[in-house]
Order: sequence, then structure tokens, then C-alpha cells
Amino acid sequence: MQTNRVRRGILALIVLTAIYGITAVMARFFSDSIGLFEQWYIRFSIALVLMVVVFHRKIRFAYLFQVSRREHILVAVRGLLGFVVAAGLYALSTQYASIASVAVMQVIPTTALFGWLILRETMTTRKFSLIFLAFVGALLVASRSGVSLSFGYGELLSLASGALFSLTFVFRKLQTGELNNHELAFATTAYGVMGNYIMAVLITHSVLPSNSISPMLWVLLLGAGVLSVGMSLLSNYGFEHVKATTASIILDMELVFGLIFGYLFYREWLTPQQFVGTIIILIATITMTYLESRKTVVCPSPE
Repeated sequence: MQTNRVRRGILALIVLTAIYGITAVMARFFSDSIGLFEQWYIRFSIALVLMVVVFHRKIRFAYLFQVSRREHILVAVRGLLGFVVAAGLYALSTQYASIASVAVMQVIPTTALFGWLILRETMTTRKFSLIFLAFVGALLVASRSGVSLSFGYGELLSLASGALFSLTFVFRKLQTGELNNHELAFATTAYGVMGNYIMAVLITHSVLPSNSISPMLWVLLLGAGVLSVGMSLLSNYGFEHVKATTASIILDMELVFGLIFGYLFYREWLTPQQFVGTIIILIATITMTYLESRKTVVCPSPE
């Protein structure tokens, strides 16, 4: 039933934002021990192995080379844009701007914009109002206690990163249907491995990780690999069934989960402003979920 698929898609995107939140926390453990592109190709390599072991019955490996040119190009573009270019720009932006400024640029609703421009999705007044409401809540969360945000090189990099991530999400809805979600997750991750490995070799001039990896770091990388599997599958499933303009609101939940994990791992308390912003995002998300569930109810066809 269409209603159930949409609800499951929305749930998948909510879980996806939780993974994004915990991924940011884990990145702190990696940053001092291993290079940027090295950590990504290692964790994506682990993710590929896990997909082969767990989902080998759902992945037609030989068929991956037989799909249409359009499908293959979309897979390659999504893998390289999302897992290599966008991730690299995001990491680089944090070196030139404050975390608050970077976060604000990430929550600009480019997913909704591309959904409207590329997919021609309808932008009703109600949906636009909810997108704007969620964006206001995200601004309150990201800017903490009214910190002044400037717009410079770092902010521009973060904005470009967020736009590229949004493009990969929107391009999911352009896939032809030749590949299932497990195959799409495997193929895009494979491109992510290749792209990050090439970048790591070009930067470090070494075909192996430049620093030794401790057993604890391997455990963390394994956990990150598991999260990468979930991230790939959930994003493919979620954007298969949920409109990009709707998903734009749900993705702002990443900031909410970021605050939760920030408290759990670092005991970082919410400011009153962040609490208000969190409530606003939750209201917008719950309202949009309710409206989409009602709108997609399919009446039984007459006999």
C-alpha cells in the first residue's frame, strides 16, 4: 500500500538523520589518527564487505555491469558527488569557518529547491511554510546563543557541500528502477571507495594508510562501516518513496540528533534557544509526516 511505503520512507529518513548525527561524533575520534580521505575509503571498504556478506542474495553482481548507460551514470555521479566531493568540501569548510556557520549552511533547504526545480514537485503554500518553519528551527539550533554568523570562504564551501548532498538525494528519484536499493547502495559505495582511495593516494603519495591504525581505531572504523551500510540503504529507500520537498524538512532532524548525541557523549547541554529550535523542527516534521500520510491514502479500486 502506498501509504505504508511513504510512512516507511519517512521513518527511514528519520533513522538516516540519526546516523548522520552519530557519524559526526565518531569523526572526532578519527580526525587525529588518520587522514580524511583514508578514513573514508577504509570505512566504505568495510561497508562493501558487509554488504557482500549480509545482502549477497539481494545483489546481482553480474547485472551491475549490464544496466543502461543512464542508470550507470546516475550511480557513478551519486557515488562520487556524495561520498567524495561533498564529503571533502564539508571537511574543508570546517577549517575556514566556525562549526555553527558550517551547520547553518548545511540546513539551507537545497533539497526542497532541487526537488522543485529538477523533479517539478509541487510546492504548496502549506509545504513552503513548513519548510521555512523547519529552517528557522534549524537556525536557532545551529547558531546556539545568538552567535553572529558571517559569510565567507568556509561558509561558501559548506553551502556547496550541502547542495551536492541534496543533488545526490534528488538524483535517486531519477534512477530507472533497473537496480534495487541494495544494488544502488553497493554500487554508489563502491564509487565512494575508489574516489576516496584515489584522492588519498594523490595527497599522501602512499598506497596504504600513512599512519598505523590501533585496534581500538579498527573497532571504531568497523562501527562506522556498519553505519555507512545503513546510511546508503536508508537514503536510497527513503528517497524512493518520499518527495524531496518533504524530505527537506525531515533532514533537519539531523541537528536534533546531533544535540542528543552531543549530550550523551560530551554532556553538552541545550541552551534555551536550541531547545526552542528543536521543538520547532519536531513540530514541522510531525506535521509534514501526518499530512503526507493522509494525502497518500489509496482508495480501493472498484471491482
